[in-house]
Amino acid sequence: MADLRPVSERFPLSVGASLSTEWAVAIIILVPALILLAAELDERLRQANSPLRPAALLIRTWILPFFAAWTLVVPVLGVGADDLITRLVGSGLVLAVGATVLRILRVIVEEIQNRPRTPDRRAVPQLLLALPRLGVVIITGWLLIGSVWGVDLSAALTALGVTSLVISFALQDTLSGLAAGVLLLSDQPFQPGDWIESGDVEGEVIDVNWRTSRIQTRNGDTITVPNGQLANANITNYSAPNPLHRIVVPLQVAYKNPPTLAKAMLLDAARGTPGVLSDPPPQVRVVQIDDPLMGYEVSMWIDDYAIAPQVRSDFGSLVWYQSYRHQVPLPSPAQDLYLWDGPRTQDAGEPELADIRQMLRQTPMLSTLDDSALDRLAQASTPERFAVAETLLDSRTPTRDVVVLREGRAQLVLVTEGSEIPIGDLSTGEIIDLATSMPDGGGPIAVRALTDCEVLIVDPDVLGEIGSRAPEVADAFNRVSAIRRRRLGRLSRQRGVETVGDQHDGEGL
Repeated sequence: MADLRPVSERFPLSVGASLSTEWAVAIIILVPALILLAAELDERLRQANSPLRPAALLIRTWILPFFAAWTLVVPVLGVGADDLITRLVGSGLVLAVGATVLRILRVIVEEIQNRPRTPDRRAVPQLLLALPRLGVVIITGWLLIGSVWGVDLSAALTALGVTSLVISFALQDTLSGLAAGVLLLSDQPFQPGDWIESGDVEGEVIDVNWRTSRIQTRNGDTITVPNGQLANANITNYSAPNPLHRIVVPLQVAYKNPPTLAKAMLLDAARGTPGVLSDPPPQVRVVQIDDPLMGYEVSMWIDDYAIAPQVRSDFGSLVWYQSYRHQVPLPSPAQDLYLWDGPRTQDAGEPELADIRQMLRQTPMLSTLDDSALDRLAQASTPERFAVAETLLDSRTPTRDVVVLREGRAQLVLVTEGSEIPIGDLSTGEIIDLATSMPDGGGPIAVRALTDCEVLIVDPDVLGEIGSRAPEVADAFNRVSAIRRRRLGRLSRQRGVETVGDQHDGEGL
């Protein structure tokens, strides 16, 4: 009859002896090999001056001996898990493994904290760095108490859950602040050293912890702000992710100053202010046009928000000095009382006839005219001002104005599709008449202001009448017009455009 008993009951001594022999062989061969490998690893780490050497020493000094003792006690000698010596050896092994893992995590955390910071890589919050180590401690404690010593933790967990619920209701505001602190540390909208603004608080972040953030204001005062308040507010970070910050300074200049001169004065002041970057460059915009003041906005870029008040102060000082150098007066706060006289006030804003006559006399081509001719011409002239790049004259318009360039510089250009080709520069004192300067059949031409220009617009009929009585003026005017026509003709031939005027001038040359 066959023996139906389990194998372990039929051959108890042989199976147990076989298992014990295998573990004994493992202890005799494997453990010394591991010790030798640990010694070799320790030597290599020592030569490399590696921060992981303490972890290797823990493995060699504690983990391997406790592992050898555990294999000798449990598998070889068959000591039960509830025996005191088994629990002591198991506790030492669990604690040694936990200490080694903590040592390795410490090295990793130090490497993360000491790595160089860049604008694209910010510091890792301390809370996130502490969570792995906290998890290792909890797991080690759980294994030590629950697995090695066999303590039932279910009742303790239940009591802990009830206690946590009661504490949560009692400290819900505090826990809310802690949760907000955790979110701030993980999201990192700012970090120590950043300049921020939240609500009515502005300053440099000194420290951020789980519950509060400390901010130092420009007055040197430290404000402690709960993280819950910051989590529910808008935060402006002036330092990250880009340290560039634009300062906008509004100011006013007297209305009588031409905008081109006022902008040049303000740009010189902005460029000369310490701390203002050249890239991006400063900019000036006109934001208000109103007599007696004109409003401007000056934009300047800095890369350190901490110096913003000093930049504003230095810029304001330089504006005062630059206004004198550029002869651009600033508005005066004085108030005067005037009696309004409409017609007289209107006449006062227009140049006197004698002033216009003096302007015409200073023009070389008209300097030989007598006083009566100048008076006649002055009555038919209107003073105007043009800004840089404005069009003084354009042959495509129906007007036949003649312009005397009183002040500034301009340029005569040939207008083509999509571009303008310079023909020649015009300086102070020149007379411009597009009707006589453009050859027959030629392309459109125009006059562009190279600088701010002050001109006199003269009635062409009156100028022609005066020229008929003054042959020397008419001859000089015709010579200048002929020179301009020849220049335009050469330019037209270079571009493949032939005109009637070109052929005529070519025969005369």
